[in-house]
Amino acid sequence: MRVALSFPGCHRQGGVERVLYECARYLASRDHEVMVFASEWGPDDLGPVERRHVRIRQHPSFLRGLSYRRESARQLRHASFDVLNTHGCVCPEGGVHWVQSVHKAWLERSQEFRPRFSGAWARQRMNPAHPLLLAMEARHFRSRTYKKLIVTTERVRDDLNRLYGVPADDVVIIPNGFSPEEFSPERRRQRRGEARRRLGLEAGEIVMLFVANELERKGFTTVLSAMRLLGRSDLRLLVVGRVDASQARAQAAASGIDARVDVHGPSDDIALFHAAGDLLVLPTQYEAFSLAILEALGSGVPVVTTNVPGASDAIRPGVNGFLVEHPGDADGLASVLESLCDERTRRTLSKGAPGTVEDHQWPSILRRYERVLMEHRT
Repeated sequence: MRVALSFPGCHRQGGVERVLYECARYLASRDHEVMVFASEWGPDDLGPVERRHVRIRQHPSFLRGLSYRRESARQLRHASFDVLNTHGCVCPEGGVHWVQSVHKAWLERSQEFRPRFSGAWARQRMNPAHPLLLAMEARHFRSRTYKKLIVTTERVRDDLNRLYGVPADDVVIIPNGFSPEEFSPERRRQRRGEARRRLGLEAGEIVMLFVANELERKGFTTVLSAMRLLGRSDLRLLVVGRVDASQARAQAAASGIDARVDVHGPSDDIALFHAAGDLLVLPTQYEAFSLAILEALGSGVPVVTTNVPGASDAIRPGVNGFLVEHPGDADGLASVLESLCDERTRRTLSKGAPGTVEDHQWPSILRRYERVLMEHRT
């Protein structure tokens, strides 16, 4: 089978980008002919995968998605393949579309947390990227030109039906996965000493990880507020991801805890931070299905997140982590973090975490994905 994959990024430093990377590698390992259409690439070896670079317009930034869609569609018209698999609304229509999130649902959710007429509310309302993304999203789902929709959770399926009238029969649910070779408790134990030395962490420090490519939606200021409430000098936060580093540092300084916050930027070795860290903290406002949460649990890192669909799906309170009832609840988060400052509690959760995500390992997830592609090839 000759497969064309499309999304702006194919590498290990993002969420959807990582999913695309794993899909391409898996299909190639199964002796399919694989072409990837993307604009961003990592240094990783993709083996026999054929890279098709999509050159996009970089400025103004709100036109990048539209630019990618147009140029990738042009290239796909001249390519030969049996099935197209796309991973975002900025991709061309007509393939098997793996829906990681619904932009319209996120905008609805975000309005609950932004006070009307606040600066954040006004910036979102005036951001020209949102109307463009919504228009492209509507073209994907209202046109019914897709061959099949893959969604990560029932919540995403329900959002598609509620917002775009997508019939349930058009959808198959396949969750995200993680690499058991890269994320395991054994590997975490083996690398722990080296990782903490490399990151300059002191003995006795309790290290929290904030792994995300966004600050506001993922609850960064809530984490800072909880840390300030606790006032513990032994609590340290490592920020890992493609966030605005200057903004993250400024917010930490405004909270008076910048000495206990390290901003590391994106990494293609998240397992290094798992080895150094003691827990993942992600009080997110909206989540379709978090890859960061799965990977942490696979490594045996306890997770504290919000009780919202998607983020909470993999969490078993008291077994592999804890849930905070409402996004933005710094007091509730501080209370949970206080309990996790106890080493025995963390050890118990760490031991229980890997077994809760055994059925989310990429090999079993991607076998299901491959079957969907084969059922819808031309």
